Amino acid sequence: MAVKKTLLLAVLGAMLAGCAHQPVYTAHYYRTHKTAFKKELAFCAKAEKLSGSEEKNCQTAHRVQSDEEAAAGLFSGGTNNPALLP
Repeated sequence: MAVKKTLLLAVLGAMLAGCAHQPVYTAHYYRTHKTAFKKELAFCAKAEKLSGSEEKNCQTAHRVQSDEEAAAGLFSGGTNNPALLP
């Protein structure tokens, strides 16, 4: 009986070891860790299937990318349209 129990625990341990859990990162993390941000965007672009945490990270990374693009456009140096000048 002890051998069966030991074998069962060994098999369960091996199965759980293969289930690596990826943390879910925040938008603040991606804004302050640009290398991780770029890697996540590259990963999301080529991934065919995403786990739950991977999907959340991709959504967050894309949201940060959109926010940064919008901010760059908003503060890109002004306008030549006289109707928009003070």
